[in-house]
Amino acid sequence: MEAESEPYVRLATMRQLHQVVADLNRATSLADTLQAVADGVVTGLGYELACVNLVQPDGDLVIAAFAGNAAAEALITGRVGSRASWERRLSMGEAWGDLHFIPHTEGWVLMEDDVPQWHTDGPEPRFAGEWHPQDRLYAPMYASGGGQELLGVISVDRPRNGRHPGAWGQEALQMYASQAAIAISNARLRANMQRALVRLEREQQALRASEESFRQAFEYAPSGMAIAEMGGDQHGRLLRTNDALCRLLCRPASAMRRYSFADLVHPEDIGTLLRTSAEGGRAELRLARRDGTYVWVSLRNSVVADTTDGPRFLLTHVEDIEERKRHELHLAHRAPRTTSSPACPTAPSCAPASPPGCAAARTRTPRAPRPWRPWTRRTANRPPRGRPCPSTASTTTRTRTRVPTTTTSTRSRPPRPPAAPTTARRASPSSSATSTASSRSTTGSGTTPVTPS
Repeated sequence: MEAESEPYVRLATMRQLHQVVADLNRATSLADTLQAVADGVVTGLGYELACVNLVQPDGDLVIAAFAGNAAAEALITGRVGSRASWERRLSMGEAWGDLHFIPHTEGWVLMEDDVPQWHTDGPEPRFAGEWHPQDRLYAPMYASGGGQELLGVISVDRPRNGRHPGAWGQEALQMYASQAAIAISNARLRANMQRALVRLEREQQALRASEESFRQAFEYAPSGMAIAEMGGDQHGRLLRTNDALCRLLCRPASAMRRYSFADLVHPEDIGTLLRTSAEGGRAELRLARRDGTYVWVSLRNSVVADTTDGPRFLLTHVEDIEERKRHELHLAHRAPRTTSSPACPTAPSCAPASPPGCAAARTRTPRAPRPWRPWTRRTANRPPRGRPCPSTASTTTRTRTRVPTTTTSTRSRPPRPPAAPTTARRASPSSSATSTASSRSTTGSGTTPVTPS
């Protein structure tokens, strides 16, 4: 841009600008786009250093790309400056259209703010319009659409001709900043679309996995399952059945799609089926097989609804209960039946309290309890077992006479002398005579005992 008034120089600059803008649109990611913006300033607009500051979601600006100096790039890339400091910079200096130029005479107040910067010291300008190392030129990038949404700021330094940019250079930098803003917006949109596509692909994979799990659980369930249509002219028509239900009803899956549960249910159970279909829940009814017989089943309905369209279809779980019903019927036939007696017509109802005429009330009358008598221990005056006591025989009111049996043994044992009475008592004449007679009989000869009179 040494001779900006010459038409061929402007044409060469336009060609370079067109080339760098084309490079911006060929970038595939946001990071590549930002680096292409910084490189385009250096290669197409005639500046030695270029920095791209990108607005973050929190409002602060981060240095996302740097071109022209590897040492400066490693030093300040990734550093963050506050939004307030940037707004202060964009309100200072001279306004060149959308550009903001801060000369070194005013920029010294910005040395202590938190915006990352890299510059070198240099001599004072020798003539008017000469570029000083501490001069600052910023090109804001706004979102397209007529708004003032700030996307970032391009800061340039060290023009190759050593001068401040003229009118043509300023216009070229503004055009490039607007094209860079469009490229950054498109890169963000592509990044958002890629993230949305990745998220959608993950959701589709999860949906396919869920559908496959449901299909396997539906097809290989040990009990019958069916999906029926809800609403419309074909309400209740079977859309899908599993192998267990087809085996239970002895019908192929292709034939099951022509029926509904109302066509297969027993005529006596049609009311139960309608209530279950309308209210949901569980019901026990009979379904027709292919051979015309009926089988007892337990139906459990679940309504599968959509968040926008409402109920979509009915999921029915069919369980075979024929064996249980047969067992219940067998138990009912074997249950004992209670018969009423002629004397008690209401025999089945008299279990808790039997009327007087009922056979259950005929019980045995208990005997009256015996009167209480005091218990007396009679061991003190009782003679030894088997040997009468002569001294106490007359004092007892009741005497027990033991009749000795005749023994055939020739050996005789002399009788044991009676024990001396513990208490002296007066003996009656009859007891004395009896005692004398018994003594004489025992002392005599012979083995035959004498029976006392």
